[in-house]
Amino acid sequence: LRCRLYSASWTRPCQVTMLTRCSGRSHAAQRFPVPESLLEEAAVQPYVHNCFVNVWEGRYIHRFCIFFKRHLRLRANMLLSTGGRKFQGDAVV
Repeated sequence: LRCRLYSASWTRPCQVTMLTRCSGRSHAAQRFPVPESLLEEAAVQPYVHNCFVNVWEGRYIHRFCIFFKRHLRLRANMLLSTGGRKFQGDAVV
C-alpha cells in the first residue's frame, strides 16, 4: 500500500510502502493496513488513531485515510505544525 509519511524525524514527507495484513488465505480475502510498521515511538504512544478526509476538487471527490499518533511526550512534527499550533507525533496518509 503506497502512502506518504509525515515523520517528526524528517524535514520532508516521504513516499513509503505500508505493510498489510490479510484476513485469510484466499485471493479474495480482505487486506488491512498496518500503520504501526511506519509510526515511531511505540513505547510512548502504542495507540494509532485514524480518520477519513474528503477533498472536493471540482466534480471529483478524493477520500484519504489518515493514521496518526499524537501525544505530549512525542517529538514535535514541524511538517504538520503551523503558527502557534504544535503537532507532536507522526502521520501517514
